[in-house]
Amino acid sequence: MSVQFCKFDKNSTLNSYRLLLLVFSATIIVGCNKCSNDKPEEIVLVEKPEMVNEEVAKLITKSLANVDTSTILIIEKDSLFATQFVSDFYSQRKFEVAFIDKGVLTKQGDTIFNILKNAEVYGLIPEDYHFSKIDELIKNAKDSATQKFDAAKLSNADLLLTDAFFTMAVHINKGRLNADSLTIEWKAKQVATNLVDILNKILPKNTIRAALDSLEPQNEYYKGLKLALKNLQYEFKDVYWDSIKDRNSDSTTFMARVKDRLIKSHDYVDDFTNSDSIILYKSAKDKQSFVLTEILKDSIKLVKAIKNFQCKNNLTEDGKIGKLTFKALQRTKQDYINQIALNMERWRWSRVPIEKQYVWVNIPKYEMKVIEEDTLVMKSRVIIGAPDHQTPLLKSTIRYFLIYPYWTVPFSIATKEILPILKRDTSYLRRKNFQVLDGNNQVVDHSNIKWKKYTKTYFPWRLRQNMGEDNSLGILKFNFENKYGVYMHDTDSRRLFNREMRAMSHGCCRLEKFMDFAKFLIRDDSVKYPVDSLYADTAKSVQKYVYLKKPIVLYITYFTAETDDYCELKYFIDVYKRDEKMMRALRRGRKNILIKNTKTNTEVIKSD
Repeated sequence: MSVQFCKFDKNSTLNSYRLLLLVFSATIIVGCNKCSNDKPEEIVLVEKPEMVNEEVAKLITKSLANVDTSTILIIEKDSLFATQFVSDFYSQRKFEVAFIDKGVLTKQGDTIFNILKNAEVYGLIPEDYHFSKIDELIKNAKDSATQKFDAAKLSNADLLLTDAFFTMAVHINKGRLNADSLTIEWKAKQVATNLVDILNKILPKNTIRAALDSLEPQNEYYKGLKLALKNLQYEFKDVYWDSIKDRNSDSTTFMARVKDRLIKSHDYVDDFTNSDSIILYKSAKDKQSFVLTEILKDSIKLVKAIKNFQCKNNLTEDGKIGKLTFKALQRTKQDYINQIALNMERWRWSRVPIEKQYVWVNIPKYEMKVIEEDTLVMKSRVIIGAPDHQTPLLKSTIRYFLIYPYWTVPFSIATKEILPILKRDTSYLRRKNFQVLDGNNQVVDHSNIKWKKYTKTYFPWRLRQNMGEDNSLGILKFNFENKYGVYMHDTDSRRLFNREMRAMSHGCCRLEKFMDFAKFLIRDDSVKYPVDSLYADTAKSVQKYVYLKKPIVLYITYFTAETDDYCELKYFIDVYKRDEKMMRALRRGRKNILIKNTKTNTEVIKSD
């Protein structure tokens, strides 16, 4: 046996290591590719433009052949929402190309492309409709070196454009989110029209935009928001403002920052009226100082600007930067755009009442309105549930109201709020005019009850506040059926209606103009129960049920932006943080996975 000794070669050994590393890396890459199931990008080059459509049609046919429409079809790493619609659409047209002709966008393709590009007009997000991917495919569809067309890219662009139309149509008509769960939900089956037939009919006429517009809510509230969004985007297209996040500066510098912010949002007007001169003159000590008060003049203009800003944001117009005004100043231009868009979304969930007469409560506005024949009959301030005890959104019917109601305290309030007080001060019951009831609903003598032995889980009593002016429900209670145990009522704390923030109840709506509302409800019953009877019954502390001759429908809603009768846009504080939750859901949903729900025939996006 012979043994051959080799001379050690440093370079040879190093090259061997490099080769080994290269093989190892290639193995990992191949393994990862298998795990990710990513197919290699297909390239089909076509030289002659007249041959492009034929090749693109073949590739579309191949993409949709035997496709399982209950699962997600992935095109260029983008998920198709409307797989079923896309498949049906191309099948009906024998897989003919829809938006591309001879390698370029048709007029119809150009129309839908621009609609996607400007999806913000509808309060939507272009990237939810493959815009960047489509743009990239179209731009790179022709090889700059060979001048050949890539039929694969054009095929994918056509498919994505088709899916974008169907997806946007559904979103425009029914919204992107589930109103209750705030999950992204594919609600195509709820659209009261055949979208595949619509697209096939409108393509030859190129009436795509008109078709999408016809699917939008057609009420004036939605239209007002859409117009306001368009005007805001146009008015401030070249203007941006940042959030004023802190007061970390001296007062002069801080007010200069506020002035700059209000100039950008067009709240600050650099003029001086006669009425301003009168204010300035009264502020000056004498005529000589009046001439020398440019600083005071600027202060007056700034106060007016702050009031303009407060009016727009439904805040008390006092010209001062209090807590809520400062919080509103922290909002950027994009925040306002988002707020309008989110309220357009809410109108896609709910339609305008069809009743000729109804009651409308908007929680963030702290307002109740009575509408009759599209005319405002009356409105009133309301106090609504605190963020921890939110007033529920609902539709119900007011059938009667109660004069001089008792207030039976809910168990949770009795044990969590009143019981700790009773353990310290038993006179609270006498001072607040409460009775204690046992399990048989009988009034008991509470003077001998040992309150300290009861807890949040063990409390065999019911607390009831006697009727009267000092009753928490006031003297009128308006009842409507609902599963939440809430109602609308007067209050013994009427001074609270003057507060800027009125989210402070346990869920019920407290009504400032309760008597005006009661008079409206009985106005059609002048024979059986005239207004004089209402005055007489409220003058004496006797409980009485008043059943309405014409029950009225009640809507309790949540809109943080609306246009007024003069088409001026108004913003309201997102008191329950519902706007924030919606924005988080929309951002999260774009990154998550579409899952088929076979029980409800819907597809819902859930978190990974």
